[in-house]
Amino acid sequence: MNNWFDVDKAGLAKLMAGRSKAFVLFELLQNAWDQNVTEVNVTLTPLAGTRSVRLTVTDDDPDGFADLRDAYTLFAESRKTGNAEQRGRFNLGEKLVLALAKRAVIETTTGAVEFNPTGRHNRRQQREAGSMFEADVPMTRAEMNEIDRAAKLLIPPAGVATRYNGRILEPRTPLASFEETLPTVVADEEGVLRKTSRKTLVRVYEPVEGETAMLYEMGIPVVETGDRFHVDVQQKVPLNMDRDNVTPGYLRTIRVAVLNATHHLIDKEDAPQTWVREACSDERASTEAVKAAVTLRFGENAVRYDPSDPEANKRSAAEGRPVVYGGSLTAAEWSNARRAGVLPAAGSVTPSPKPYSSDGDPLDLVPEREWTPGMRQVAAYAASIGSELLGTAVEVAFAREPKWPYSATYGKGRLVFNFARCGRSFFDNGISDTVNELLIHEYGHHYASDHLSEDYYHALSRVGARMVRLALTSPDVFQ
Repeated sequence: MNNWFDVDKAGLAKLMAGRSKAFVLFELLQNAWDQNVTEVNVTLTPLAGTRSVRLTVTDDDPDGFADLRDAYTLFAESRKTGNAEQRGRFNLGEKLVLALAKRAVIETTTGAVEFNPTGRHNRRQQREAGSMFEADVPMTRAEMNEIDRAAKLLIPPAGVATRYNGRILEPRTPLASFEETLPTVVADEEGVLRKTSRKTLVRVYEPVEGETAMLYEMGIPVVETGDRFHVDVQQKVPLNMDRDNVTPGYLRTIRVAVLNATHHLIDKEDAPQTWVREACSDERASTEAVKAAVTLRFGENAVRYDPSDPEANKRSAAEGRPVVYGGSLTAAEWSNARRAGVLPAAGSVTPSPKPYSSDGDPLDLVPEREWTPGMRQVAAYAASIGSELLGTAVEVAFAREPKWPYSATYGKGRLVFNFARCGRSFFDNGISDTVNELLIHEYGHHYASDHLSEDYYHALSRVGARMVRLALTSPDVFQ
């Protein structure tokens, strides 16, 4: 068959010049892990007198390469494309490494092939079991160190003893494992890669000291996320052509799934981080996850700023409740917070007194015929002094409201004493300091409703000063 086009080795190498050299380790190792292996060995050795290294990967797969041509044929039909739980795609792995190499040898159970400056040459020898890939690759000392660091990030499959330069790569113990339906790619009946979604296992690991959290595809690092955990997806991750990144949408899906599964593992420092906030903005976030994250971030008794009740916000703050303002969360985060039942409005937690609100229950008033002499005396006094201090007629009433948290209320020229809270002795003791103190407090509301405002503070001073002046100029009012 005549080839339609050739691939220029040097040109392909230039295309990969900007990539981290760690990819050569990942490409070869993932191919080995996808085989029927129990042991994989990787060595990286500087070649004396050169600026190259020899990278060797061996495995113990009894069958080796099924077709040796797969090692050097770009984009040939791959046996892995139909299996979402194998890492490879496009038959690219070894070819990308070969493009960088000055010399390479592949030996397997079906034969051997050598690549050198004169071309590709088949060799007679073959291995009894397993495969070996050996390549001499130009590499600086810094790039070698980069590969050394990358090797430490690997998460070997269970049951596969993987060594790097003679050192066993220790398996990691996941903090959590869960199943999640995630996007992936598989080949259809005609061999064409199609996007799909399927349920898969996801493992979450604690990064060791000095590591940046990463997203993994079946033990192979894909991209740094900077999140709280390493996340290892046990199926093909939808990657870009360079196999080093995912779409923002896929990363968001991962973050939501991880928060839903690990919200019991995060702490106060994690709660305001980007990955948590992004997950809390998504409708797929569970109510438990959102509640845990928001509570960690703002506190158990935090409330939402209530523009309809300014005093309630101050009351909450005075009680030590954090007041969360609108700009602290996005609209989507607020929506999910309400769904999770966190951050109630301050007005519903520490409401300011609203005895005369239009939607309030009718007052249980004490009929005037039931007033005691003491009640009548206090009522007459309060009405008289109120009209003098406020310059308006004051209507006085008594209510039986044991659930009210206050002894009296004033609004719109009406003063209501809460008999259930004041008690009979309050009125039977005559015009006492306690009575005057309560009147000053309530008449201050003629000028300001917010107990915690500066206007109310000045109103109390004004009423108190007027009461002193009234006592000096019209003492008979107090008789």
